[in-house]
Amino acid sequence: MPGEPIQIGPFVGGLNTFSDPTAIADNELVVCQNFELDLDGSLKSRPPIEDTSLDFPLQATGQMLILGTYQRSSAVSFLIASDGLSKTYYFSGTAWELITDTIAAAGFVQFNGFAWLTAPVGSTNPGGYWELGGSFTADANMPDGETIVTFKGRLWVAEGRDSTNLGTRLYRSKTLADPALWGASNDFVDIGTGDGQNIVLLAVYFNALLIFRTDSVYGLQYASDPAAATVSLILPTVGLNSRHSFAQFESYIYFMYDEKAYEFTNNRANQINVKTPFTSTTVTGFHTEYAVSEFNKRIVFTYFDSVFVYSLRTRSWTTWKSGTYGSLGKMLLFNNAEDKSIVLTHSNTDVATGGSRVSPLLRITDDYSSVTESMQCLIQTKNFNYQASSVYKRLFWWGLDASFKGSVTGTVYVISHVFSTTWQQLLDTVTWQEVLPFTWGSPTSGTPAIPTVVTETGVRFTRNFVKFLKSLRFRQIYFTIEITNEGTSEASPARIFSLMTYVSPKQAVSKEIT
Repeated sequence: MPGEPIQIGPFVGGLNTFSDPTAIADNELVVCQNFELDLDGSLKSRPPIEDTSLDFPLQATGQMLILGTYQRSSAVSFLIASDGLSKTYYFSGTAWELITDTIAAAGFVQFNGFAWLTAPVGSTNPGGYWELGGSFTADANMPDGETIVTFKGRLWVAEGRDSTNLGTRLYRSKTLADPALWGASNDFVDIGTGDGQNIVLLAVYFNALLIFRTDSVYGLQYASDPAAATVSLILPTVGLNSRHSFAQFESYIYFMYDEKAYEFTNNRANQINVKTPFTSTTVTGFHTEYAVSEFNKRIVFTYFDSVFVYSLRTRSWTTWKSGTYGSLGKMLLFNNAEDKSIVLTHSNTDVATGGSRVSPLLRITDDYSSVTESMQCLIQTKNFNYQASSVYKRLFWWGLDASFKGSVTGTVYVISHVFSTTWQQLLDTVTWQEVLPFTWGSPTSGTPAIPTVVTETGVRFTRNFVKFLKSLRFRQIYFTIEITNEGTSEASPARIFSLMTYVSPKQAVSKEIT
């Protein structure tokens, strides 16, 4: 067989978009879309996104805001969401049921069996509490705010990132031993008074209350008397993008600050996306600009129109892209009798105002079924010179070791440094008489890509080796693999194990002519 067999992959390094494509490791990828790294080193297609057909009702204005999960038992929970205008609902599993039409709740926490809901800052109606089977009870003394938690038997509330005058103020309620949790005058503590950094989110971390602000993180602790609480600075130069850009998994916290992703543990934050900086193609038209969610040992980061996924199993990055739903908002776990890992979410794209408006409720699970979502699963390798940048090589043929059903497109790109001229550039500088000696194939546009499409028509979904033809000469080269996957159990998950190339040296680079 002509050429020496050289394997490319498995791609256990995941995505690396920070370094130059010629400098990344051989086991890393320039593009890894709708794939994720499995424990066996293969790349498998992501789970499909399902439209539940249980649309969330919206009014003439406002967007869907998922607030949290109201837990009734270890197996029964209800999703709580507001419409951004004046109504708050819970999801029963089969329909959206109204909690109140007086406020579009901005924050939620479960405390003493009740769902406590905060009103948006400046609301004419107050927040309050609700219990399944009962009605919403307003509490005129409850502070407005976007973030609320329960810590050491009390409720704690802050106005949120967009507060205009009390952004550093942290309110606390009384305990259950008191006749009422909230009074006409509530106790509070100011965090970093006067430094212009608003409180974005409150989170309980072991025996401390973490206070995420716009550009810093504080911790609050006390033994029995909150008036004697100790407030300490934990992270001086790292804050939080939004209240949605935060997720907890076991003893770790994952959050987003600017275009950076962080892993927080033991009061230390470590940036985890150094090799994969967050980027987007557009920053308008989204009602949840940033979101961080945990889904079956993945941390899903939404950055405007992009979705970056960090695997907690393999510590690698990939990207998800949906042509149907766009980027995704906050995801929350949905308890179910089937003991599956299921999350519910919604599209991050704004729903146009006016008329009859709904926001589709989306469902994702790793248990592949009859759900169909057409997705383009794509990888692009680094630029290879086969450890011999000074030598021209010949590629005889190459192939793919993969499991798939349907069509796969393998494309090889020769990196050409030949100067390319367009017809328009010629017309701007020369006359037609000077152009006439050229043929219609001139001027050149560089070396064209060489795609090969192979369709697997077998009845069974099996592992195959696919051969891509085309002999060519090169100094540097890269490969792409594209699999169109429908997400169903009959053809999913598609897997890529490695590439095999057959290459031999051709000739050395000629001397420079002066």
